[in-house]
Amino acid sequence: MTNIDYTNKHFLVIDSIKPSHDVLKKFAMSLTTQQVDSTYYAQDVIPFCLEKQYDIILLGYDLGEKQKNGQQLLEELRLSEVISRHCIVIMITAEISQAMVLAALEHKPDSYLCKPYTVNELSKRLNNCTRKKSAMTAIYQALENDDKDLTISLVNKALEQNTPYRSECLGIKSRQFFELKDFKQAKKIYTACQNEKNCTWASVGLGKIALYENELTNAESIFKKIIEQKPFYLPGYDWLSSTYEKKYNTLFAEEILEKALKLSPRSVIRLKKYAGLCFENEHFEKATSAYKQVYELAYNSIHHKPENALLFAKSLANYSSEIPSIEAKKLNNKAFNMLSQVTKSFKEPEIKIQSHLLSACLLENIHDYIVAKSKLDLGLKLLDKEQYNIDSQSLKNIANSLTKLNRSSKASKLLVSANQQESNNTSSSVKIGELSDTQLNESYAVKAQKALSMGKELYESKNYDESIQSLTKALQLFPDHNSIKLNLLQVLLAVYENNHLKVEELRQAKKITLELLNISKNNEDYFRFKKMKKKYQLLASIHRN
Repeated sequence: MTNIDYTNKHFLVIDSIKPSHDVLKKFAMSLTTQQVDSTYYAQDVIPFCLEKQYDIILLGYDLGEKQKNGQQLLEELRLSEVISRHCIVIMITAEISQAMVLAALEHKPDSYLCKPYTVNELSKRLNNCTRKKSAMTAIYQALENDDKDLTISLVNKALEQNTPYRSECLGIKSRQFFELKDFKQAKKIYTACQNEKNCTWASVGLGKIALYENELTNAESIFKKIIEQKPFYLPGYDWLSSTYEKKYNTLFAEEILEKALKLSPRSVIRLKKYAGLCFENEHFEKATSAYKQVYELAYNSIHHKPENALLFAKSLANYSSEIPSIEAKKLNNKAFNMLSQVTKSFKEPEIKIQSHLLSACLLENIHDYIVAKSKLDLGLKLLDKEQYNIDSQSLKNIANSLTKLNRSSKASKLLVSANQQESNNTSSSVKIGELSDTQLNESYAVKAQKALSMGKELYESKNYDESIQSLTKALQLFPDHNSIKLNLLQVLLAVYENNHLKVEELRQAKKITLELLNISKNNEDYFRFKKMKKKYQLLASIHRN
């Protein structure tokens, strides 16, 4: 069937439809002598990929009703970086709609097959992907290590050897120059490649440089031309929208994203940006509808966040007073259900406060003033208790809701507090180690501070068990604090590394690692977590073997 040796390759099969699942598993088992892992359920996949580094993933698109689909799962695998660039992902789908194809192109499986397919077709796709991964191994590893100079050097070597993957190599090289802000070298590549087949990325690169250098008319012209020549190339719409935003033309920015969403309506990131533009332009009906779609699309994906429900409720609060009472009540019920779900799933006090306040706004719009007052009182009571444990941006959002509820005096005080917090850079949601005097008067904040400091001291003196106890206390007080989780993760990994019989500590480390997977790349803790995630994966593989 193939002349490529897959004997030692690790396969993972993910498909909820048994006949298809069995075919894929049988195919994988015919190639490798290693155990072939498989599952019918999307929720198993991230833990599997944390425990083992897979070489090949055969991924079904339809993974069951009300579950993540294959595209959402692939996006999560990529963004959480639990699979490396070396892993081949082949998606198998029965859906061939335009939306599906465009979504697939955006999230980039290495290949995808439409049902019905033959085993020979699957084998051919896998062989092509494997040859490419093999040829690009060193370059992908340099990219994984974020070593831009080495990446450029390896690409140059590959180009000198007439690599069959010339276009991708040039794209990688130009992107390294762009990220290094060496626009002269990047532009040289983009200009040379812009008219070549399958090199739309080069035109996008020229547009991005023009945008970065504030040559907005030139950037607009470039992105318009891309859309004209490649009407299904969605990044062209995104960048043109960004150009209009930079030109302070948010109406055009909204309009161009609306066109993109008609082509491909499944991108949560694009839909959320569009909803924000609609809200900014006071197109509240569109914004409300878009935020509703954001919540529904994001629910089973990596993009499921409490702000999706809050933004829907906020938009609806600006819209529902203009529509008939019956329709407003129906939409209110959707908002209340969303807010109830996120307050159960996410325990941060600011979410509960905003839920109460936004509910009060929605109830006032339908003249249910008695229940609205009870919701407002609940929000204010919780705010008085938790104010010093809420970050500045959340305080501003709460102040916005209070202003809408005619509590301008309280809103003004919150804004002053938020501005002071930003100027002092002492947000308790970021650094417990830098709490203000006012915050330290809060007894549980003092306890968290002491527990965190003690945990660090105990770790440094290698009193690991006591350090775990101290940091666990701190985490109980601040259950969503990333820095405490990272400190605890570091200790748990150190314990298991020193004694491989400490399996319970490794299990706890896995739980924390899973909780931190969605940490933003913009978060100051991101690179620290990335190192610890790799260490966990190494120790987990030792435990498994």
